Amino acid sequence: MKPIKAIIWDLDGTLINFKINSIKARHECIKILNMYGVPKEKLSITYPITENVAISKNHFHELDLPLKKVKKILKEVNEVVINIEKEAAVKATLTNGVDHVLEFAQRQRLKQAIFTYNTHKNSLLSVQTAKISHFIDLIVGRDDVKNLKPHPDHLKYICDKLRVGFDEIVVIGDSSRDIEAALNVGCYSIALDTKNPTSIERDFFIKADKIVKPEEIPHELIKMLKELL
Repeated sequence: MKPIKAIIWDLDGTLINFKINSIKARHECIKILNMYGVPKEKLSITYPITENVAISKNHFHELDLPLKKVKKILKEVNEVVINIEKEAAVKATLTNGVDHVLEFAQRQRLKQAIFTYNTHKNSLLSVQTAKISHFIDLIVGRDDVKNLKPHPDHLKYICDKLRVGFDEIVVIGDSSRDIEAALNVGCYSIALDTKNPTSIERDFFIKADKIVKPEEIPHELIKMLKELL
């Protein structure tokens, strides 16, 4: 592994306190999909919205539903979720202590990017609201790439844009999917163990290079980054 040249941050729960009503968003998503014939037992409020949508797309394919109709349904789902995300984006606050980490990274001339399930526009709004946009070189949301984390394409897109290799980045995130994404490309990873919300899966944390608790920000995060330089 080479010295790192970039940090790839998760957004919600990592960089910012993004107070989205995720249960409401998932509920509204499922309600629409049920309305268009997806059986209730196939979907779950514990699944990420992307997973419920993927299951539904497979169901629509089995029903041989016209592609135009499927796109209309998915657009309706997306619009509802975007509106709920926007409500949270305008209230975003910075994670306690993370500003010191962002400043340290900037002083070290590390590139900094965000990979998130949120849309690009709402992510940018959150970053601007939290007043950290001047630290961020790139934001890649769910509408920027076809295959989202933990699929390698999400990180590959970022690395291509930043012109860095997988062995030159560290991923920092608060969910299993963030750490799994890092493992899938063979890069460094730091798990932020917020334990909030409890619905987020964190099974992959034991495979991260380091686990940091919220009260250990910024000191432990900066210490780890120094070791990777």
